[in-house]
Amino acid sequence: MDVFRLLQLIDADGLRSLSTARRLPGRRTGADLCQALDAIYNGSIPQLLLDLRRDDLHRLLRRPFRWGNRRYHSPDLTTFSQEQLLKFAHILFVRGEVPPEFGKESELPEFVVVPATPLPQPKPPKAKVLKAAAPAQLQDDDSDGRTVVAPGVRFLITLSHDWSRPRKLGNVLTDLEVEVPERLRTPRFQEVMRRLTALGVEISDAESGALLTPRDSSPGVDAKVRLRKARA
Repeated sequence: MDVFRLLQLIDADGLRSLSTARRLPGRRTGADLCQALDAIYNGSIPQLLLDLRRDDLHRLLRRPFRWGNRRYHSPDLTTFSQEQLLKFAHILFVRGEVPPEFGKESELPEFVVVPATPLPQPKPPKAKVLKAAAPAQLQDDDSDGRTVVAPGVRFLITLSHDWSRPRKLGNVLTDLEVEVPERLRTPRFQEVMRRLTALGVEISDAESGALLTPRDSSPGVDAKVRLRKARA
């Protein structure tokens, strides 16, 4: 900003005060007075600001103004001294900056109704599909041709009509998804035997080769047994 443009922002009382301070001859008004003062200050804005009275600085700074495409307004200038007002004017018109005490005003026009953001519609809950428990036998899944094996009997698909390799009875219980106790009592063993019989599985003692039945006593979880599919 140059001196002439700054003089145009000063009101009539301020211009007359500067004219008196600089002892300009004659009575000048308006543009003539601004041109005369511009010639006297010769481009020195700091000197012009020093010649302004406190009231002149107050009237100069209190008006809203635009800076960098944004509108600013001054704080309550009545609480500041002449030295502080001079500092504000120096920051604005010499350094070309906005004092931090000056607040910004919104660029939005007044009474603008901002449309409310619509709330998202809740999605309907997905229907829960209950899966039926698989029966304890092999099934053909017609949808993709895979064989579905019920839990607890998957080891049956490896059995044939020949005796399997020896394995501990406790491992057989694990394959059947039966809890393995520390001591396999006879009633529990007979229950397991009835289940194997219902699945078409025979079991024998691995050492003696004797066929075990649901009426036999428990040989214990560490007993080694063999399994095979029952012959028709």
